[in-house]
Amino acid sequence: QRLPEGWDMRATCALLVACTITGASVPQAHSCLSTRPVGAGRTTIYLGDGCFWERQWSYANIELQDFKRAAENVTSKVGYAGGNPPPANDYVCYETRDAHDYITLGHAEVVQVEVEDTTQVASLARNFFDSFQGPNGTRIRPDPQDMGSPYRSVIGLPGGTLSPLYEVFLEANVYGMNLKPSYNGSDADEFNTVWVMDSDKRPFWPGEVYHQFHCNFFMSEGMPYDAAYYDALWHTQQDACSIAPTGCPEDNPPTPHPGYMCLP
Repeated sequence: QRLPEGWDMRATCALLVACTITGASVPQAHSCLSTRPVGAGRTTIYLGDGCFWERQWSYANIELQDFKRAAENVTSKVGYAGGNPPPANDYVCYETRDAHDYITLGHAEVVQVEVEDTTQVASLARNFFDSFQGPNGTRIRPDPQDMGSPYRSVIGLPGGTLSPLYEVFLEANVYGMNLKPSYNGSDADEFNTVWVMDSDKRPFWPGEVYHQFHCNFFMSEGMPYDAAYYDALWHTQQDACSIAPTGCPEDNPPTPHPGYMCLP
């Protein structure tokens, strides 16, 4: 169904969750003080186009099905990138309305993935561009109701447009989207535009545990997600120290896990 003009679906769902849902899952207690390091011989890239929940589901499934990675080896993580560093270079948070808030810092919602070769990058790049909707040259994100800089479309590569991986994205861009290098970060949300970030200069900041492997808030591909994703994989990733608390609030979050549309 088409949403009324100006309708903020995400904010509404967050409010419904916070006000009406009890017994939502919370991150489990574990001994992980930090997440495990990037695998040897791998490169990290990040991708963002709208809400990071749906994008993580897509990339995690590519890892499981195309990359043949076991659940504990999935590397897709939601987080924030493209803005300024937080105080003391410590952590970036979701709508805390303080100096750590990702919106205040000018970040976009993104998903980071570890890749081993250009074949894997190409799979992610095709999925990224295919996720947009509409005719060539006038593509919009899969969640057009999410508007503004926090939802802008970005690609983060080591070296940005100078990365050899950038050529893979150029080849995958068969829809005529405008790929623009980002020089200063904190870019605007521009129509039919993808900002290309140098991830060495604008690094990825991992998101909260409750945001990881979250249920989506609109009926996109794969919805409603299976418990194998939002429950089993979420706990497996915590056990493997692939996701861990960052320093941001995890108790009573505005969007409790697993999410409004995938309640256990």
